[in-house]
Amino acid sequence: MSNPEVWNAYLAKFNAEPKDASQLQAYAKAQDNLPNLSFKDANECYKSNKGKGAASGGAEKKEPEAGGGGLFAELNKGGDITKGLKKVTRDMTNKDKTVSGKVGGAPKKKAAAPKKAAAPKKVKPPAIRKQGFRIWVENFVEGVEEIKDAGIKNEVYICNCKGTGFKISEKVKTVIIDSCQKVQVQVSAVLTSIDMINTKGSTLYVEKQAPSINVDKCASPRLVLFQEYLNTKPQIVTSMTSDMNISVPDPKSSDGDFKDAPVPYQFITTVDPDTKALTTVPMSHMG
Repeated sequence: MSNPEVWNAYLAKFNAEPKDASQLQAYAKAQDNLPNLSFKDANECYKSNKGKGAASGGAEKKEPEAGGGGLFAELNKGGDITKGLKKVTRDMTNKDKTVSGKVGGAPKKKAAAPKKAAAPKKVKPPAIRKQGFRIWVENFVEGVEEIKDAGIKNEVYICNCKGTGFKISEKVKTVIIDSCQKVQVQVSAVLTSIDMINTKGSTLYVEKQAPSINVDKCASPRLVLFQEYLNTKPQIVTSMTSDMNISVPDPKSSDGDFKDAPVPYQFITTVDPDTKALTTVPMSHMG
């Protein structure tokens, strides 16, 4: 092909003249059906045809015929229709491209950091220790312990114990049972009071003396009261406590058996329509 045909092919392709000789030369090199131009030839062709439209002496590329005639002519080529197509390599396609336009596989998700195992709860050792006049009894989980070296000035504070029995043989000032589960506490005599707080499923044995017993925020407590203690006419105060039972000697038994009596924790309140006075009575339980 002559240089005018390169010029005309460029016009037919882009419908515009090249900006300079280098652009025309690059276009010729990229086309398999056009001759390669040296820069000198491309420059002469550019200068001689610039601003003149299609060059004379070159065949201008024709548009396909209307009515589909050109299409049928292309189809009649059969297998030869693909001869002029360029081979497309993988990197020229959109396959494997991410949304960002970069070639490569989908970004790998960061592996979730393994969860740290919860640190085992620190278990404090069981101990009986004195702090002033208070005797601390803490963290026992089994066995039977006797609280020794306790006297009338001492307060015995039993806390955070589970499944253990305690015996207080000497008379002490007061006994407090706090935050325990399924413990059994046997008390001989107390100068002021016995308090059971935040405790579950535990049993208190009182033998001789305790002016009052206070049970607060407990679940299923049991008080076993001996006859000598009942003779002192003790006072028992309960609050926010459920399923409580009091065991007392059975007067009908000759073998010293005890019988259980439930302590009400459900009440019925009525309002007098005339005086507007409130009357509250416990729900009846069968003893």
